[in-house]
Amino acid sequence: MKKQYVFIILTSTILGILVGTIFRDYSNEETVYTSKDKSIRKEIKMTRKSIKELTKEKDKLDKEINSMKQNQKNSEEISEIETLRDSLSYSDVKGSGIILSIDAIDEKTGNIANSIDYNKILVKVINELKVNGGKYIEINGQRINQYSEVVLAGSHININGVPVAQPYEIKCIGDKEKLSNYVDKGSKYLDSIQTNYPMKISIKTEENISMKKMNIPNKLKYIKGD
Repeated sequence: MKKQYVFIILTSTILGILVGTIFRDYSNEETVYTSKDKSIRKEIKMTRKSIKELTKEKDKLDKEINSMKQNQKNSEEISEIETLRDSLSYSDVKGSGIILSIDAIDEKTGNIANSIDYNKILVKVINELKVNGGKYIEINGQRINQYSEVVLAGSHININGVPVAQPYEIKCIGDKEKLSNYVDKGSKYLDSIQTNYPMKISIKTEENISMKKMNIPNKLKYIKGD
């Protein structure tokens, strides 16, 4: 695409130079040979015809250049919108990462939603995953973006307005190496959760993780570029 674009620009420029040169040369010749024989008049006429043809060809190439510029602009805008959709969790994603689970240490402990909310455990885990290479995060089937709410609603946690219950399964897709290092080195924060609260945590790396797009009305289709 770039080679074609450069070629058209060069061709258009050269044609412009040729048209200008021929026009100047033969405008002068017409003045000099006004009273000369018909062969020179014929040559000038043919040259003028060539100038018109070259001008048309140059105009055609200029239109192609403008069209390619517009297509490139449209392509960039589409790419920007797709990136935005991606970051807002409005598209399905697949990749490698980790799966982390937080649950009550035993049945006697019962509901841990209040402790989870009061200590902002899910929010802190999300932030820690992002710092350690996480790009896409999902909790119990609910995708997380910068506008997601993780709050206590009665006896359970609400994420994006949807009630979720323990165990809290957190899927994370992102930088494979960073996330693997996170699992291998361990997390002081995750350790502190298990030390200070009646909760247990399991974590593992996974090669194939799938996440569905956020199940809310997609308002991006109404976004228009400048």
